[in-house]
Amino acid sequence: MLDDIMFIYDKNYGRTTSLINLYASFTAVKRGRRTTEQLDLLRVTVVLLHSTMEDFLRNLLNWKLPTASKEKINKVPLYTSSYDPRKTKFELGELIEHSNKTAAEIIGVSVREYLNSVSFNNTNDIVKNLNDIQVNISEDMKRHFVGLDEMIKRRHNIVHQADRDFLVGSPIHKIKSISLDQVRKWQNAVDNFVLEVVKELN
Repeated sequence: MLDDIMFIYDKNYGRTTSLINLYASFTAVKRGRRTTEQLDLLRVTVVLLHSTMEDFLRNLLNWKLPTASKEKINKVPLYTSSYDPRKTKFELGELIEHSNKTAAEIIGVSVREYLNSVSFNNTNDIVKNLNDIQVNISEDMKRHFVGLDEMIKRRHNIVHQADRDFLVGSPIHKIKSISLDQVRKWQNAVDNFVLEVVKELN
């Protein structure tokens, strides 16, 4: 299972590298200040990089959470046709639509649906979810937390505010600057963090 998870991760990570290389090839032949439109390629890379990390973590949780402790499973809502991700208690009759499934299958489908509503808005969210599947948070992992939090915060600004810079008292909201070096640093933080997580699983 871990091999499959890493195969998907490597594919997605490679897509972020392709975007970075594409930006580098465009800018290598043209000197001078980069336009907002050129830099948007780096912004797209940040969004995909965050998605790559989230997808890795969700796949990991999808693998490990179904066999976690009763306490951890209890926070996962039962998946039904009237699914509510906030509802962790259910009535016996709701199991009727799962009458042809085993208990393991019911847990599995419920975990998969639950993970669709799980977000990783900071490294605290990452730690909490990794703790749920008993992944030890090593000091080597923590070394990458600053970069991960920077990347997540920047992704939020790109997605929700079109990467505008809201300066107090300024009537004009300029677009935030971004550099290839920044994005490469965040890409390295994600990759090194993922590799440290994998070490804890082996």
